[in-house]
Amino acid sequence: PRFNPGDLSSGINAEYGGTLTGMTDGDYPSLSSQGLASLPLIGPVRHVPLPAELSEQFAHVQCNCIMGLLPTIQRGWVTIDTDIFFWNYETGGDLAYYEGLAEVVLSVGLVTPKAGVFQPHIKFLLVVCTASEVVVLGVTFQSEGDDEYALMHLQPNPLFSLSSDGVNMVQVRGTPEGRIFLAGANGHLYELQYQSYLSWFGKRCKLVNQSSSYFSFLVPSALRFGENDAIVQIEYDKTRQVLYTRSEGGSIYVYDLGEDGQGISSVCSISQDTILSEAIRAANNPHGVDSSNFKPLVSISPIRKTDSASLALLGVTSSGVRLFFGITAASLGGRYSSISLSHIRMPPGFAPNGPPQRPLNVHMANLTRGNTMMCMSQNDSIDVVWSISPDTFGSTASLQETSITTAIEGRVWALEESPEPFSFEEKVAGTRTFPPTVVCQHVQPARRTILLTSQGTFILTAMRPVDQLHHLLEGSNGMDTEAVANFFKLHKEKEGCATALILTCNPVATDHLIAASAARAFFRYGGEPTTRSGTLQQAPNNTTVFSTSLLNTTSNRDQSLGGAIMPNEVVYSGKHAGICLYFARLLAPLWDGKLVEEHQTPDKLLISRFTCDDLAWFTEQLSGLKAFLDEYAPLSVSELPDSPCRTARSGTRIQAEALERNSVLQLRLLVQYSVEALELWRELCEYQFHLVADRLPMNIKEELCRTTFRDLVVSGKQITVALINALMERYFGDSNLTDALSARLREICPNLYGAADLKTTKAKELLQSAKHQTNKSEQSAMLQKSLELFKQVTVNIDLSGICNQYASVGFYEGIVELCLATAGDQDNQNLALHLTLTGEELGEQLLVARRHCYTCITNTLNNLLAMSQGASGVQNNAGVKVSSAAEAEKQLTAMLQFCYSSTDEVFHVFLYEWLIGNNLVNRLLEVKSSFLEPYLRRTAKQPDNLQILDIMWKFYEKEKNYSAAARILAKLADRDTDSLTLWDRIDYVSRAILCAKACSTTLHNEGEFLHELEDKMDVAQLQLNIYSCLEQMTSNPDAAGAVTELNKLVDISTLYSEYAEKFGLAECQLAIIHCAGHHDPLLVQRLWRELLTQEINSTQHLPQVSLMSSLRNKIVLLGNTYQSAEKFFPLQFIVQQLEIISCKGGWDEGWVVETMLQTGIQHSALHSTYASLLQMKQACWEQLGAPYHLHIVISLLLTSYVSHLNSVPLQERKPVLCAIQDIIDAHVVDLQASTSVGSDVTSALSRFKALQAGFNKY
Repeated sequence: PRFNPGDLSSGINAEYGGTLTGMTDGDYPSLSSQGLASLPLIGPVRHVPLPAELSEQFAHVQCNCIMGLLPTIQRGWVTIDTDIFFWNYETGGDLAYYEGLAEVVLSVGLVTPKAGVFQPHIKFLLVVCTASEVVVLGVTFQSEGDDEYALMHLQPNPLFSLSSDGVNMVQVRGTPEGRIFLAGANGHLYELQYQSYLSWFGKRCKLVNQSSSYFSFLVPSALRFGENDAIVQIEYDKTRQVLYTRSEGGSIYVYDLGEDGQGISSVCSISQDTILSEAIRAANNPHGVDSSNFKPLVSISPIRKTDSASLALLGVTSSGVRLFFGITAASLGGRYSSISLSHIRMPPGFAPNGPPQRPLNVHMANLTRGNTMMCMSQNDSIDVVWSISPDTFGSTASLQETSITTAIEGRVWALEESPEPFSFEEKVAGTRTFPPTVVCQHVQPARRTILLTSQGTFILTAMRPVDQLHHLLEGSNGMDTEAVANFFKLHKEKEGCATALILTCNPVATDHLIAASAARAFFRYGGEPTTRSGTLQQAPNNTTVFSTSLLNTTSNRDQSLGGAIMPNEVVYSGKHAGICLYFARLLAPLWDGKLVEEHQTPDKLLISRFTCDDLAWFTEQLSGLKAFLDEYAPLSVSELPDSPCRTARSGTRIQAEALERNSVLQLRLLVQYSVEALELWRELCEYQFHLVADRLPMNIKEELCRTTFRDLVVSGKQITVALINALMERYFGDSNLTDALSARLREICPNLYGAADLKTTKAKELLQSAKHQTNKSEQSAMLQKSLELFKQVTVNIDLSGICNQYASVGFYEGIVELCLATAGDQDNQNLALHLTLTGEELGEQLLVARRHCYTCITNTLNNLLAMSQGASGVQNNAGVKVSSAAEAEKQLTAMLQFCYSSTDEVFHVFLYEWLIGNNLVNRLLEVKSSFLEPYLRRTAKQPDNLQILDIMWKFYEKEKNYSAAARILAKLADRDTDSLTLWDRIDYVSRAILCAKACSTTLHNEGEFLHELEDKMDVAQLQLNIYSCLEQMTSNPDAAGAVTELNKLVDISTLYSEYAEKFGLAECQLAIIHCAGHHDPLLVQRLWRELLTQEINSTQHLPQVSLMSSLRNKIVLLGNTYQSAEKFFPLQFIVQQLEIISCKGGWDEGWVVETMLQTGIQHSALHSTYASLLQMKQACWEQLGAPYHLHIVISLLLTSYVSHLNSVPLQERKPVLCAIQDIIDAHVVDLQASTSVGSDVTSALSRFKALQAGFNKY
């Protein structure tokens, strides 16, 4: 494994346990061998003497004097017997003291108070322990400028004071949650528990022994035993919520405070003897280290979880040996249960070829982020501080460290790390381990160690790589030196370039000479791009600008923004990788972090996760990189300062350089967009971000909650536009402010808020002003001006929202004009029209975009249509009330007229579809456009086009193109669809006939077409009759299916054979053969026989009178239809059949005659028929028992005939009467000659004689 400076356990195999390093030359490499003997590791030591007044107090010490540091508030403290003195160790000023104690002070500690227990002005608690009591004092401060801890004040009266039960408390340690732990000289760990209300038998605080039973505080110390190993050190690990104690005998105890830091339990321990035995086992051959180096243990330091995932504690022996311990859980996911020695790191001096100096008599140590500080007593007046750090070597195969010693005047009483003013850890979300110095040196100040002696405070500053490069450049006076070159070799090209950029891009913190020298070093020592074997392929120019692969610092992959992945790739130089590293490290706290969080209030406001100060810092840092790229990115290799590539270069080398330059240019764009996004976000925060965000639409709010800074930069155009719009809308109405704000946005983020956005803002402001303008003329002018501006920037507008606002002021013409302009701009080559006319896929996306624009028009039309059809007071989406449905109808009509006047054919198609979809066919037919007929013709070719054909014939009829209308109607009648009924088809045929007759043309084919239509109508009428008959056949299961089939027109032959004949519809069969002109006497007679039989059968349940009446009506109806065509109305056959029926039924003898006369048959024709029947002498009359039935009927006919002659003029009447008289005489003679005797003969004879007698009158 490789050593990662961010994780101490890497590179030393600590996870396997019992390992030992530090015995080889490679563990502590010499910088001299790498040409960096002058590379500083520690900056100049800063000495701040004790205040003079305090130094004088040392002469008054009688019993005890101890010293310590409170780095949180930058204070040192000294106790002289019963008095405590405090001063600012950074300045040596603000000396304060407290003299309210009666006993000698043994220990002092500063603790953050629990939330809600004390008043807000109590910032800290000062815990002071004496031999008999524990006193808690309140600490307050008075700020001066940016220094909130400028002046320190102690409350004169203790907040708490309680007995220590005779236990000497030798150290105080607090937690951020306000818990206070005390180290007892009796070997027990105590906790001072306190609260804001009375409890615990009337007390607000108590002292609890946490290393024995819960109620041990009730037992007097005199009765306790086994307490002879005093606790001398307490350490707290916030990242694991674990407390460690070190006893005087070298034992380590581990206390688990629980996940929330509120519990406590003693979980494990390890004694000095166990530590020694494990260390000896690890140090066995081949190392053979003297075991005396492994004891005694003089210091412990927690290793934060962010510094190592597996190592938890560092112990340091008096020989400077570092012992790394790990704590583990008994089960996966459980809390800690055991501690063991994981690794031993020997100090410098044990390597066979290394310097012989090694730490001895170490009495104090500290570990911070992998850097170890050890204080060694050299003599009574001088301590030597060993600084051991892995930061210089970065990522190597194993842990390598540098070491340096610094002499400090006096004995070191306290050793603390200065707190960091800016916590990089808080800004980086989700990092498993804390980043090493080389990664965060651009944001983290140099690590400072505070040492306190009787001579004052000594401040040691560790040199970061950037500080070391600054030192080398400063010493070279801008000249190239071997040391600078070696620095780049030590850190590798990409890290060296990233470090140089910190100096170059931050001229505020670096003088210009150093910045320029760093830039020269960047180009000189940053290496050059190369290519792999094979042919290099040129990356396309139209690559995407943004790519997250940029944050990957691997240089052997294509890292250009949008660069193509090629089989033979470019290996970018250290300069390119350094820029990527620097950019990635600058934005790492932001890049994948959410931008907002929802405030947990009823309003659920969105608040920015970053303050204006945070954003200002990021902007300042990134702006430096932008300035660097702006200056150098456009330059060619030969134009770069101090570039080593001045000699002739190969073709592939030139291509590689061109690719790298192209990549850097695109990176420059990414940096520029990032800076603008930061500037915009800061501006939003300046104007109260939560109020701006509250104006956003709900869908944008939801998306914003999910958006990271990366999303905002890479693909956040929609969100940035919405945020800018919301910001500007807050101040609409104040033109001066909006103009100033627009100018400001144009200055700080011209790519996010361009000239088009400026016009959009102005147009929106005009629209808002128009909504509140009462003067109609001025309002119209404002609306028109806003429309003209919107039409210039159609790409950047919220079309739907603007249309709603236009609708709210009744500016419907503006809606149509703006939507059509927007659609045209999105498809300026009119490719969507090609798709519309041909149906090809070319331009499909453009068609979708156009239709989106058109939808804004139809949405408004939908609102007006709904209001025109509803009651008054209906509201549209924009919230505007229409006074009446009539007004809505008027506005709808006017808006449609705007639409009709458009020259956009694609829109006309969309509009026609909307009109048809809303059943507004009449309005569609009002359209006077050359686009309508082609649309109807195209659409009519599609399947399921019945509705279009129905509209199409109406269109042609309206246009007086009756021939086309008639042909479409004919097609509709024959349409193979189940959606048309037979009545619909007959209606189409009827309308087709009317249109065909209306044609002004006299062409022969038009006449034939009309004749065909009329024939079709005749057949359709017959079909309708059959349809009606079949509907009445409810008992026939086949009839229902036939009825369904007859909803489609059929030819006359099918109609006869498949329906009329099949279902025995004699009357319909007769009508069909009549229509067809088919002459078949036998068939006609058969049909008449069946017809009469069916009629009798269908009415036989009726009384005789009704039956006779029904049959007469049927005969009269059919006679009126067919009597003109004798071959379809065989009179003699019909009369014979009727007389037989009448005779059988015993009906009145004159019923048939009366029926025939009502049919319109003349008396003479009827007499001829009866005469023919009489001459036939058919046997049927004998069989019916009425042989003289015809004579009686003829007598009645002649009687009716004579009565009819009364109305005939006399001169015309006489010939007829003579002929009738002859007929009567003939019948009298015939009857008298009859041999039959019976009532029939007598009755018939009497009737004729009566007629003879009547003729005497004439």
